[in-house]
Amino acid sequence: MSPRDFYEMLRSLTDLGRPVAVATVIRSSGSVPRRIGAKMIVAARGETYDTIGGGSFEALVTEDALETLTTGQAVLKRYTFSEQGEDSVGQVCGGTVEVLIEPILPAERLLILGAGHVAQALARCVAGLGLEVLVADDRAEYLRPELFPPSTRLIPTDPTFSKDMPAPDERTYVAIVTRCHDTDREALARTLSGHPRYVGLIGSQRKKVKLLRELEGAGFPRALLDQVRCPIGLDIGAETPAEIAVAIVAELIRERRTARTLTSVPEPG
Repeated sequence: MSPRDFYEMLRSLTDLGRPVAVATVIRSSGSVPRRIGAKMIVAARGETYDTIGGGSFEALVTEDALETLTTGQAVLKRYTFSEQGEDSVGQVCGGTVEVLIEPILPAERLLILGAGHVAQALARCVAGLGLEVLVADDRAEYLRPELFPPSTRLIPTDPTFSKDMPAPDERTYVAIVTRCHDTDREALARTLSGHPRYVGLIGSQRKKVKLLRELEGAGFPRALLDQVRCPIGLDIGAETPAEIAVAIVAELIRERRTARTLTSVPEPG
């Protein structure tokens, strides 16, 4: 694969939102299959594009690359082409290579359901955290671009939060801040039918009890519903939209330091 073809393949995979790792030979000595600069792409299911040597060596690099997709951390690994030893690849060439393995993960995103005052403050407050921000609402008058930072993706939807909505996945944090109980219920039901990393719902404990009881009656498992954060945000005594936004962002930062993803369930039918 030519360098141009390699980078075009890398671009196409990342544009699709697929997590990949790039393995690059950065040092070598002795007899080795490929020299400095050889590259390989490893995708999340173990598919590889191009090669840095093949055989058991490439299989070990693939295994290490998949690990970086879990940790999110780049690693520098040393491999020895001998039959024994800690770094051995089970071959007899006698050389050694060092491979830099760099994960390229899809951007995490914050999906804000509702576009009112809290949503507007939250979109502004989360700037700088490296999150893609999406805001969905069925009210066109609240989705005016001038109310949100320029990079915010605005999604006109319907009151059930079904139309044109992205499916929440393991890289999605969801903040439900809609206008009323009914739309909160619809938004939460839609969210919990996906695979969100985190779901927070604005409101009181009393509201949480009532709403979760309704969704449990609709078929959602109690264990899943109990993972919903309500009231959303850390308890800092927030009252104004700006203060509530700060509390939500603080909780999001804490969540990003964990590896927790909500268990998904099929949408009740």
